[in-house]
Amino acid sequence: MPKRTDRTNRVKREDVAKLAGVSPATVSYVLNHTKKLSPEVENRVREAVKQLNYKPDRIAQTLAGNRTNTIAFLTSDITNTYQLDVIKGLQAEALKYNYIIYIFDIFGDVGNYIEHLISRRVDGVFISATTDILSDELLCVLRDANIKVLSDMSRNTFLEGVSYVVADRVSGIDGAVEYLKGLGHRKIGFLSGFDENWVYDDRVSAFKLAMKKYFGDGDPVVVYGNRATTTKVGKALMREMIAKHPEVTAVLTTNDMMAIGAIEAAHDAGLSVPQDVSVIGFDNLDRSATCEPPLTTIDQNGKRFGKKLFGILKDEIENGAVGNYILPVKLIVRESTGQARTRHV
Repeated sequence: MPKRTDRTNRVKREDVAKLAGVSPATVSYVLNHTKKLSPEVENRVREAVKQLNYKPDRIAQTLAGNRTNTIAFLTSDITNTYQLDVIKGLQAEALKYNYIIYIFDIFGDVGNYIEHLISRRVDGVFISATTDILSDELLCVLRDANIKVLSDMSRNTFLEGVSYVVADRVSGIDGAVEYLKGLGHRKIGFLSGFDENWVYDDRVSAFKLAMKKYFGDGDPVVVYGNRATTTKVGKALMREMIAKHPEVTAVLTTNDMMAIGAIEAAHDAGLSVPQDVSVIGFDNLDRSATCEPPLTTIDQNGKRFGKKLFGILKDEIENGAVGNYILPVKLIVRESTGQARTRHV
């Protein structure tokens, strides 16, 4: 029969401090990352923690510091591969600082999720959901409960006291179009997973701005989908692009999964990538480096994005900050792009 743990004999912070030859406050600084100390002191504390198998009492910490060290991630698209990478990055970074992440795939009565988060006294939330899924009113309920709220740019409204973060898609797509121009491409198209009425995504508008900037093209070729961004959708839209616009020598896509589908469609049509048509994705998923050919992509790496999200929320929780944040992206050049073809297909 397993031996019961005697809570009265539980290792305390003071025991760690005594073994490490430091004060109890120093133990807290090291474990909570709240003060920079010398590597030698930090190593002594961590070694004492390891020797004593010390487990901090999170409930006591919550009562003492009025924080729960918990963050919630609310998304309306948890099956999206990029979202999963963001969650992995957020979770890995949070664990370094003794934070726990709640993950919610929100649907139905969203108010129940909000009530749950408030009752659990979470410190902060990251929102990746449009206003028709999670209303501004509910965001205000979270904010007014003294929970730090950080939203991505899948919303088109801005609320006082709520922070917003976005990858710099505009400069990323501008750089991609400039790069294609340097390869001799003039007829460039865009495969959009979202229809023309979708106001929550700025990639098509960024593409149109870049095409006008570099080519004076005020009406570039865009093939629209119906609010899905899968490989299957990319394949279908690429087939339409090839059939209706054979003059196009390069395409950009909403994300990497669609780009991989576009490459498959090109191959099915007897076209070579990049000899006949160049393809550029968006996200830099792990799979983009191993597909055939390896995909040129605009890098807003999900795991790195998740790490940044945690850093922003941690700062806001601990220091009361509120702001708007733009995270840089860059073009990763691989074998799916090359010189524009000089012959007609």
